[in-house]
Amino acid sequence: MVRSAREVLSETDQIVAQDRKLTLRLLVNLHEIEHNKFYLELGYGSMFDYCTQHLKYPESSAARRMRAARCLAEYPQLAPLLESGEVNPTSLAAVSKHIVPDNAEAVIEAIKGKSTREVERFIAALQPLSTIPPDRTRFMVVPNVDCAKSTTSAGSNGLSSTGQSLADTPIVVERQMLQFKRVVRSEFTAEEETMQKLDRVRSLASHRLAMNVSMGQLIDFMADYFLKREDPVLRNKRREERVSIAKAPAATSNNPRQIPAAVRDQVHVRDQRCTYVGPDGKRCNSTHVLQVDHIRPVARRGAATVDNLRLLCADHNRLESEKLMGVRRRE
Repeated sequence: MVRSAREVLSETDQIVAQDRKLTLRLLVNLHEIEHNKFYLELGYGSMFDYCTQHLKYPESSAARRMRAARCLAEYPQLAPLLESGEVNPTSLAAVSKHIVPDNAEAVIEAIKGKSTREVERFIAALQPLSTIPPDRTRFMVVPNVDCAKSTTSAGSNGLSSTGQSLADTPIVVERQMLQFKRVVRSEFTAEEETMQKLDRVRSLASHRLAMNVSMGQLIDFMADYFLKREDPVLRNKRREERVSIAKAPAATSNNPRQIPAAVRDQVHVRDQRCTYVGPDGKRCNSTHVLQVDHIRPVARRGAATVDNLRLLCADHNRLESEKLMGVRRRE
């Protein structure tokens, strides 16, 4: 039996609400176990050992939960905020080192309803540095994942098709050398406005970059972009190409779907984010893979004007298209 979207979404809301209640109860129990040292009866020398070895939490997760449990025990007014989701255990663990009775009310109010990044920004303001950390660069050799994957086609038994040990063949020796690559790890301090600019570039380039692109890949993309436009050699090459194109017969386009660049830019300036609004009034606001969409479709004589265009993220553009084309969706 195929469930409707409404059923799945409703059940998910209920599961999340129950999960928050269970998380709250877990933190209460963890503090009780630590306070009374119940873990000693099971043969563990510390609460940390109990969490990592008995409960099987990763070390970082165990440490976060322990800090959050202690903070909750000291400031029980956090309980309803954890249960409602206005404060999450990760944020609570992060501020646990900075919250004291004198500032508890202000700190709790500051982190309520905030994202992890916003909480990190708030914590940074509580502990300003006296000096700017120096830039650091480290040269490293790391596994070349793409190359390593290509070697798995030989099989896991280490034998070639003739039964000869692959470790004895020159080709495999060469491949093993290629399974590593040189990289540079760089740490630097930037203005907060710089990070906002990088986030903006990430959004604008989301048509060409993966959603989870690393900072190194983003910087590499920007360096390529700049060099293609500012390198004299590449500029001269483009100039020669333009001369060649200018000599060719001019091509005209009668495609009604073609949107003038100036109009496209005006739509981006006006909307900035996905304009899709759900039935409950929730606007998407995504900045990832934005597409200019005709409100009144071209098939129904919709024009490429600013008033008839809007920004939609790729997924909501696809959703609107399916609604328009009558694609059957599961209800």
